[in-house]
Amino acid sequence: MNMPRFEFLNPTTVKDALSLMSEHGKNLRVLAGGTEIFGRMKHGLVSPAYVMSLKGVKALAGIKERKGALVVGAATTLSEIAESRVIADFAESVSEAAGLVAAPAIRNVATLAGNLLQDSRCLFYNQSELARKGFGPCYKLGGGICHAVKGSKRCLSVYQGDLAPALIAVGAQVKIQKTGLSRTVPIEDLFSGKGKNPVGLAREELLTEVILPVRKARSASAYQKLRVRGSIDYPLASAAVFVSAGKDGAIEDARIILGAAGAAPKVAKEAAGAILGKKPRDIDQDMDLQQIALLAVKAVEVVENLALAPSYRRKMAAVMTKRALERALESLRQAEHAGHA
Repeated sequence: MNMPRFEFLNPTTVKDALSLMSEHGKNLRVLAGGTEIFGRMKHGLVSPAYVMSLKGVKALAGIKERKGALVVGAATTLSEIAESRVIADFAESVSEAAGLVAAPAIRNVATLAGNLLQDSRCLFYNQSELARKGFGPCYKLGGGICHAVKGSKRCLSVYQGDLAPALIAVGAQVKIQKTGLSRTVPIEDLFSGKGKNPVGLAREELLTEVILPVRKARSASAYQKLRVRGSIDYPLASAAVFVSAGKDGAIEDARIILGAAGAAPKVAKEAAGAILGKKPRDIDQDMDLQQIALLAVKAVEVVENLALAPSYRRKMAAVMTKRALERALESLRQAEHAGHA
């Protein structure tokens, strides 16, 4: 597959990058690590006139503490995040999610923002141009049909990022900038819930950092994912869990976020609410967690457009949720035991 011709831009400051984005608008694509955008370009899914690399913008990389919170630059590699002891101390789920992306060679170049802002995927969309011509244009390609579900009135492609569910679970935020303006929003606000355009950023906006909140004293998080091939595959089902307990040991806050579950990560509020007020040691590892996991997958939207059958992906979403809950609750139990020792 041949790459389309483009002009390569290499700014060294955030100001310059924002200026170029404002100047070139929809004709420009941002290159972070390149693990996603180059694949889309080779398949002819995007053909930008300009590709702007963020590698030279040193201010966008690195991990630092600010007012008790942890700030991670958008261009920080997934390897740095996975290997950071500081991030693991703030949020185990984020460290785990980064470490489960593809293989080390990919994590060494793939970035935080690149993983967060990746496009949604579908077997009928992520194909060669020849194959796509055989199918005919779908909603995501500007057509009027969904090949995965005949008669659907919308695009059902799937958002498969690893980092987003983990970051949403721990209450992370993102800073977004454009020339003259900036805003900070919860991670979940990035996502439109629409397969055709899953990420709600304007063309001239740049995600510059992710902010992890101060960790609560009695809290834990965990991330689990299903994939066919560990070295290259996106998640086919995933779950991130966050739990925190009050001074009496009872759970006072809980979040369950499902990935590869639709056009955006799914927040399973009903399932998370089912464990509030309970103490980790009183939650049955089999019966209670299985019921909570089954509640969680009510939020999942799966159709025949990824590598595994929808029924199996839904079943495994429950399994991933149960495993993530088990790990997070066990961490709370251990912390409680250590506090009483």
